[in-house]
Amino acid sequence: MNMWIVTTGTSDVILKRNKNWSKFYGEVHSDLECTGFASPVQIDPFHKDAGYNVPARVLGLVYGNHPDDSKLDLEFPLLDTYCKYFQEENIEPEKIIILLTDQTQIFDESQRIYEKCPYWQDTCTLQPLFEWYFQDKFNYQPKFLILTPTKIGKGIDNWNETLDLLKETLSDLDDNQSKVYVSHQAGTPAISSAVQFVSLGRFKKVEFLVSNEYFDENYQKNSKAESINSSNYWRGMQIQKAKQLINQGLPAAAKEILTGIVNEQTIKELNEMVDLFNIKTSLVKGQEFEVKSAVSRIVTALDLVEIFFKQENYIQGVAILNAMQETFLKTAIISQTKKINNYSIQLSNIVGWDRFGLFIKPQNEIRKSLNQQDPLDILNLLKFPSHNLRDSDLQYWQKYQNQKDKFKLNNSTQFKWLCELRQDFKAWEALKWSCEYKRTTEDDLRNQLLHNLLGVNQQEVRDYLLGYNNDAIKQFLGNIKQLNNEVDEAYLQGVKLPLLKALKLFGLWKEETSDNKLESKLKEIADSLDKTPDS
Repeated sequence: MNMWIVTTGTSDVILKRNKNWSKFYGEVHSDLECTGFASPVQIDPFHKDAGYNVPARVLGLVYGNHPDDSKLDLEFPLLDTYCKYFQEENIEPEKIIILLTDQTQIFDESQRIYEKCPYWQDTCTLQPLFEWYFQDKFNYQPKFLILTPTKIGKGIDNWNETLDLLKETLSDLDDNQSKVYVSHQAGTPAISSAVQFVSLGRFKKVEFLVSNEYFDENYQKNSKAESINSSNYWRGMQIQKAKQLINQGLPAAAKEILTGIVNEQTIKELNEMVDLFNIKTSLVKGQEFEVKSAVSRIVTALDLVEIFFKQENYIQGVAILNAMQETFLKTAIISQTKKINNYSIQLSNIVGWDRFGLFIKPQNEIRKSLNQQDPLDILNLLKFPSHNLRDSDLQYWQKYQNQKDKFKLNNSTQFKWLCELRQDFKAWEALKWSCEYKRTTEDDLRNQLLHNLLGVNQQEVRDYLLGYNNDAIKQFLGNIKQLNNEVDEAYLQGVKLPLLKALKLFGLWKEETSDNKLESKLKEIADSLDKTPDS
């Protein structure tokens, strides 16, 4: 059995001439809460044959009792195109399901007095017109199913509610049809999307019957129906979903959707983006702790954190932000070259970096690389902040001096030393605060996230990005206009731009732009999907 499911909207039925309108309208106008429909407006003033715009509910009420005149005054352009396809293909749908809408329960009389109220776009009153139409075309009556939303503020233009409503409405239909044709071009986008989704999931063999407009050889607008196989249609829907996921910064989710329906090159590009989101592509074996590799990871992380914050994925964003700042400290220090007594000293000869962090090399190694100069004297000349070490670190420092072992540098010491090495370095508030030794534990967002699994809200992340500096927060709020997400701007102004400036100061980065390269690459991949051949 062939079944045909049809959505309906205002454009399904057009008033071609208004000869009888005033008379028929006068019969029902007292029943209408709105008085603005007495004079239909022409669709195109330069083409009278185009007809008149009349809301579906009003048109159904006016012509519902005039079947003979309906055939003369009304036109069904979409349905005519669909039915012509069935006739030309010698196909007769044994069951026709017409989806109508009725939003009576969610719009009261005070709302219905306005012409633009969605209530007037409902198609439930068109039922008798469709009955006459299909009786003439197929000599039998279709089945009418009415979508009736009940939640105030969530009408047939609400995607989630309409999807649930359509699932419920179609639940009683037999799913063992030989073929189901679906025409979804009429009605709200939410209805169109929902009927596509539900039909693909519910029925085994689906074809989408759509109308395509074109201009014929006489430059007259015409239309022709086309049946699209669900596999092609499904592929197109999957690609559109994947494009949205990619543009939202979710390449791994997009890859799951696209695997098997796009070519290997596209999957390869997505795998590369997934690696970038895991900061893997810049990790070359044996070069993990080299400056060039570290800078590449920092720049990637800068864009990545921005994407996470735009997604309001704050926990991942904060975690990577901290790792990025700590990597910056190590990279900035180890990259420095200072002159002492006209002798250039590369800090890479003095400090090392491994999986346990940044450390001052054993004294015998320093002596070898610096012509037997006293390492402690050199560190003193380089303004190493040994006098600012905390009690526990001071013990390690004393051990380092006596036993000539390597000495690990904590974040606080690294920050103080970097500021001494480059006094023109302007640190941002989040870096300053994260490197304070004595900071308030309950305010330490990273620690609370990692150690206590506490959640965060937008304001907490904003304040964290501004280093809990009341003056900085006040200035930030005073300088910005109302934003949907303050975190985005706080990150851009308070962290990303200052960090890029610092990388340039230390000679680690040359580009002027702060544009998000990850987002640009994601958009490039997403845009290419429309041209991607099948797998």
